[in-house]
Amino acid sequence: MADFKNINVENINIVDKDGTVRMKLFNNDNIPPAIMDGKDFLPGHRQEDPIAGLMFYNGEGDECGGLIFGSKKDEIGNYESYATLTFDQYKQDQVVQMHYIDENGQRNYGFSVYDRPNTPLPELIEKTHSLQNSDLTEEEMDKELEKVWEGNTPRAFMGKNSKGEVTVQLSDSKGKPRIRMVVDENDIPRMEILDGDGKVTYKIPPEL
Repeated sequence: MADFKNINVENINIVDKDGTVRMKLFNNDNIPPAIMDGKDFLPGHRQEDPIAGLMFYNGEGDECGGLIFGSKKDEIGNYESYATLTFDQYKQDQVVQMHYIDENGQRNYGFSVYDRPNTPLPELIEKTHSLQNSDLTEEEMDKELEKVWEGNTPRAFMGKNSKGEVTVQLSDSKGKPRIRMVVDENDIPRMEILDGDGKVTYKIPPEL
């Protein structure tokens, strides 16, 4: 077995004995496509992003999460920096995510939990493309797309937003915030209970 002190490499694939890819370590020139059922189901997805990272694959070779990070800066100094670690539902998108975004000092970072439909993600994307290429009106298309993506909702977030607020938010099965706890930028705490229409029904401290 060879020993190495340093290795410079642009792309590494970790594979099973049968050749199934289980992990990819990649630089910006080798961003992997989104693979499920052996196919790139989102051609061009993230290929132009300034990222590097580590991608995870399940025993069938489907993408099932990963760690990506990157940044970009223009000629006058404006910048974006971001990183995300995700774990995906089987045949679907991420259900757990840790993320960090910084746009010229406006930062948003935390931990999110999502619900995903049981329908495989490639099937939902195919239905979406079919609707987008149909003769439906914009209103009709929005209603049909809502049906297609039903069950695709954020359920929980814990982190800090660009206002400087530290927040814990829990949402219902429709993605509507129902419990919100905040310590704002002035260190003032509050807790709110909301109904399905977004109306605050209970608050601590109460309105004066």
